[in-house]
Amino acid sequence: MTKLKKIRKESGFSAAELARKLGVTRGCVSLAERKGIRTPRAAAKYAAAFPGKTWLDLMDAPACEQ
Repeated sequence: MTKLKKIRKESGFSAAELARKLGVTRGCVSLAERKGIRTPRAAAKYAAAFPGKTWLDLMDAPACEQ
């Protein structure tokens, strides 16, 4: 589970509610929850929806390539 999905569920938001709050589509939230957030810019955008969370709280580690 990505950090975004974990924090969203802990906060009690549905994905649709989070999308409305951020002004993005439900698909955008879904993609971020599946793939994880890997850039500070994206993490900062999502962190704005969660009071007390910073962009660092939402950053997922990059997938290792073999």
